[in-house]
Amino acid sequence: MNARSRTKDTAAEVVTRSHAGRAAERTGGVLMKQARHAGRGVLLFVDTCAQVRNVGSVLPQLMRQVEMAGFGSIVVLALIAGLTGMIMAMQTGFELQKMGLQENLGAIIGATFLREMGPIWCAIIILARVGAAMAAEIGTMVVNEEVDALRVMSINPVRYLVLPRVLALVISMPLLTAIADFVGLAGGALVSEAMFDVTIAKFKESAILLLNGPDFWYGVFKSGVFACIIGTIACDRGLNTTDGAEGVGRATTSTVVLSVVFVLVSDFILNAFIQAVMRPIFG
Repeated sequence: MNARSRTKDTAAEVVTRSHAGRAAERTGGVLMKQARHAGRGVLLFVDTCAQVRNVGSVLPQLMRQVEMAGFGSIVVLALIAGLTGMIMAMQTGFELQKMGLQENLGAIIGATFLREMGPIWCAIIILARVGAAMAAEIGTMVVNEEVDALRVMSINPVRYLVLPRVLALVISMPLLTAIADFVGLAGGALVSEAMFDVTIAKFKESAILLLNGPDFWYGVFKSGVFACIIGTIACDRGLNTTDGAEGVGRATTSTVVLSVVFVLVSDFILNAFIQAVMRPIFG
């Protein structure tokens, strides 16, 4: 019995010391760490939702965050959406022109922007510009022990720091998505008329034939979900910053990386949910 146990232990040690064993151990450690971060983020979001009843006490902070996240992102988002619509019209138009189908440009660009490009571009701009800034700001406060000072003064950091930031994104991102949709379609329509003789009226008619009202609202709904994800990740990474200035840099970087991953994963899940549940009900 003892010899058999020693044999088993020796085999386990051999596997652990092997390259495959060490790789599996590191992979498992990373997965467990990310699972803990995800669980902590879910708890933070639940705590934030519970603080919504106290929104009146943080209105000044909310207005400041809306100004930074919303108004501060309009120009860059409109520029990128407009250029994306123009590039899509140019690339797609040349291929459709070979088949004599260039009049379908409105349907293709409209479906792409309302269903995907509008919400996704908005999320990318917000997580890179606003989410990173939120994580850095809160992380700096943690490093400078300002968050501890809030707790000493009996001020809930979730209510004072997290709630206005998450709500600001929930308010701003659907509006920014609508702007991105409009500007992207306008850019595509201008290029379609200038290069492929598709008038704006024909472009609009083509888009209307394929799209309907719910398509726009599906994109707005997705952007609201993305706002909750980005805001929660940014605040969670900021509140758990350690190791001074270096830790602030890591929190900012991880906010961008995690936000991109979770936005794309949630986009896949939401698309499946919309196709399977919402379209049969709302069209």
